[in-house]
Amino acid sequence: MGGGEYHPFAYDFDSTPMSLDDPSEHWEEKVKVLHIENRNNAIERLKAEYGERRHAQVIQDTKDLGAKAFSIVSYHNLMHEQARRAFVSGLYFPALVAACALGERILNHLILDLRDHYKASPYYRRVYRSESFDDWRFAVRVLEDWGVLLPDVGIAFMELATLRNRSVHFNPATYSTMREDALSALKTLGHIIQLQFGGFGRQPWFIENTPGAQFIKRTYEDVPFVKTYIVPLSGFVGVEYGMDLTERGWRHLDYHDYGPGDVDDSAYARLYRERDHSKVVTREMVERAARAQATAAAEEGAESARPEGVAPQA
Repeated sequence: MGGGEYHPFAYDFDSTPMSLDDPSEHWEEKVKVLHIENRNNAIERLKAEYGERRHAQVIQDTKDLGAKAFSIVSYHNLMHEQARRAFVSGLYFPALVAACALGERILNHLILDLRDHYKASPYYRRVYRSESFDDWRFAVRVLEDWGVLLPDVGIAFMELATLRNRSVHFNPATYSTMREDALSALKTLGHIIQLQFGGFGRQPWFIENTPGAQFIKRTYEDVPFVKTYIVPLSGFVGVEYGMDLTERGWRHLDYHDYGPGDVDDSAYARLYRERDHSKVVTREMVERAARAQATAAAEEGAESARPEGVAPQA
C-alpha cells in the first residue's frame, strides 16, 4: 500500500476528575447544562463504585488526583489504575507504596525490554545478566545514555525516587504525610507516563499537525522504544482509513491499495488534514464491497459451470 503510516490506537485514560469541577461562568448555558449532567452521572458512578459512607472525600480525592495520564496500552496501565483506586478509597499508604513500586517496575521494564538493542553501549556489560535493578539513579543514567528517556522524564523518576526512599524505608513523619505523599507520588508517576508513554504530548516520534490522530514518523519506526512499545499497537493505514468499534475493541478499516508511489511524513500530514471525509472507510462501505464481491464471484461461478455453447437465460 502506498502512502501509509503507523497509527497507534490502543490508549488508556480516565477523564472523570475533569467532569467533577463546577461549570465556568463564561460557558454557554447549554454547555453548562451538559456539564452538570455529566458531573451528576460521574458522581453516581463514584457512589456505586466506592460506596456512600465517605463519598464527599471520594469526590475530593478524585478531583485532587486529576485525570489519568493519557497513555498507550502497556504493562503499567492496570497497576497504575489500582494505585489510583487505592488513593480514592482512602488507602493512602498502599497508594504511595504502589506508585513508587510501579515507578521502579517501569525502569526495570525499559532496561530489560530494550537492552539487547544497545549491545555497543558501555553500560550493556553491566546490565545484560541482571534480572532486576533497584538503583534508580543508575537505571536512569543507563536509559539516558541509550537515549530512551524523553526530556524531564529522568528528573521525574528521581523525584519519585526521593518519595520512595522517604516512605518505603522507615520514617516516622510518613504517618502525618501519607495522603500528601501519596498524591505527590501518583501525580509524579502520571507525569512520567504522560511524557514517555503518552499519545498527544508532542513526543518526537509522532508526525506533527495531524489533529485528532497520531502517526509514527518514518525515521522513528526502528527506534527501539517505538518499535517495542508503540508499533505493535498500531495499524499501517492510508489517509482515508476509518475506525470501527467491535466487541473486541477498535479496528482499522482501510483501502487495500492507494496506488503506486509513496509520500513523506509532511505530505501524509497534509493529505490527512485535507482528506475527503466522504471517502473515509466505514463499516457500511466494507459490507457493501463484500456483498458486491460475493455476487461477482457467484456470477463467475455460474458462468464457468454453464455447458459450452449454452446461452444464459433472459
